[in-house]
Amino acid sequence: MPKKTKFKRMKNPVLIQDAFYMLPAKLLDACMAVLPVANTEASAISVDEASQDAAPTAMVETVHIKDVGVFSRTQIETFKRCQNLKTAVQLGIDMHKWLSEEGLLSLPAQYHDLAREVARDVLESYPYKEMKGLSRMPDYKYTMLYRLTPPTWMTDAAIRACCERLVASTGTCRFAGELTGRTMTKKTRSKDAVQVDVALRNRIMGYAKEAAVESIFVPVNFMNAHWCCLVIKVQAKRIYFYDPLNQAPYKNACTALATHLKVSGLQEYDVVGQNNPIQFDAYSCGVYVCWMFIRHAIQGLRVDMTAASLPRRRFELFFYLMNNRLLTVETATATASPAAGEELKHPPPSEDQEDEQVPVTQVAQ
Repeated sequence: MPKKTKFKRMKNPVLIQDAFYMLPAKLLDACMAVLPVANTEASAISVDEASQDAAPTAMVETVHIKDVGVFSRTQIETFKRCQNLKTAVQLGIDMHKWLSEEGLLSLPAQYHDLAREVARDVLESYPYKEMKGLSRMPDYKYTMLYRLTPPTWMTDAAIRACCERLVASTGTCRFAGELTGRTMTKKTRSKDAVQVDVALRNRIMGYAKEAAVESIFVPVNFMNAHWCCLVIKVQAKRIYFYDPLNQAPYKNACTALATHLKVSGLQEYDVVGQNNPIQFDAYSCGVYVCWMFIRHAIQGLRVDMTAASLPRRRFELFFYLMNNRLLTVETATATASPAAGEELKHPPPSEDQEDEQVPVTQVAQ
């Protein structure tokens, strides 16, 4: 039977201060639920003022747990931080295991040492270590990278970081922001069914007028359960919408969002749907959306997104977010042409060609 928790303000509470006492996860969540919000609009915390030096109030915010004892807000929040750190450490260990096993085996042999080095870095680094080359946002930590371990869901921070990398490396891409979508059927006729934030829409219209812009990225989130995306190609005058699952409710919603942008200022643009590649599982939609952005940002890039190649795509996306190096482009460049000073060597003749050797440019008689 779950323990009853009750919030109280007490003057001189008798707290449980055992250094090795930690509340179980479910009981801790119940304590967090009864605690009121500390930083409200009426009593906002100002970091510019000497609020930390102010004298403490006489009343102490506590949570009383029946048959257990009394804990202060500070204790409960400390317990929650420890629990979050424990969860992050476990995700990091799972990420290290995946990199060392499945991720490494999916790569060509020349990248195996690199994969081992990255796995070692993940194992030895603090989970809240900041990522280099990205803006200083609270979510841009190593914990964001841990979410690329299957079957874990990718967060919006990882998709935003991917777009930020592409914007910085290409100079021709822009990240407009995230849209929130609602699944729709063809019978939906409500005027409020399509809602696009005014600031985001104005941002898209502004980017579309810039001469150097080629692609505008707009991730679309559905109830924190699925990712789709819009890609606006400025030079080609097209608005692409993409649903990795290729299912009608999501496609209809993306079509409505793209059409709304078209009638709101992009009348010359055509709305085009993309149904390839198709997601084959229930948790990789974020990976497919990121690779759709990468393919539109880098002209001529072709990648295999089948089930057999998805572990390699996951590792390459992880490494790109971590170090701003896209191994797919490096591999394609290395295999496209021989190194400087080398000549192309023809394969040795087979046994079937010993009787008659025909030059490559000569027509056989």
